[in-house]
Amino acid sequence: MRPMREILCMLVLLGGAVLPVRAQGGSRPAVKPNLNGTWKLNAAQSDFGQVPPPTRQEEVVTQAGDEFAIAITLEREQGKQSYTLRFQAGGVEMPMAKGSFADDAPFRIRSVKGEWQGAVLVVMEKVSFQGEEGTLKASYSLSAGGKVLRKMTHVAMNAGEFDTATVYDRQ
Repeated sequence: MRPMREILCMLVLLGGAVLPVRAQGGSRPAVKPNLNGTWKLNAAQSDFGQVPPPTRQEEVVTQAGDEFAIAITLEREQGKQSYTLRFQAGGVEMPMAKGSFADDAPFRIRSVKGEWQGAVLVVMEKVSFQGEEGTLKASYSLSAGGKVLRKMTHVAMNAGEFDTATVYDRQ
């Protein structure tokens, strides 16, 4: 028989989520965390892989039940970009509002959809970069103390795929 730690490690590696289990053996639904707040990028704790990190990034999350608005502001050497993702977790795919991105912007989000997967908020975005279509899947999870927000992002474009792991501190 395998030790419990080895089994848990295998589940995590296979992408499974381990939910809390009651003493009676049943499972209870994961509590949806309150993500409300202003979150500042902690670049030192983040992993951007081959993507150059922004010089500054902040995400302001407004959550009312399953309704979300995530206002993202990021600065890079090429300039500043701000936009807001609006969606209902478990709802339909929402197109981005007109004017969210400049007509000549190389990167644009076309639509957004969110859902809860246990205590993790998963946000799917249809995007275009320099005319090429792709997807972003961002998984938001809150630390036990509620002071750190982690976002695991998988980017899939025709040219290839990559992952980033960003860490934000509550302000």
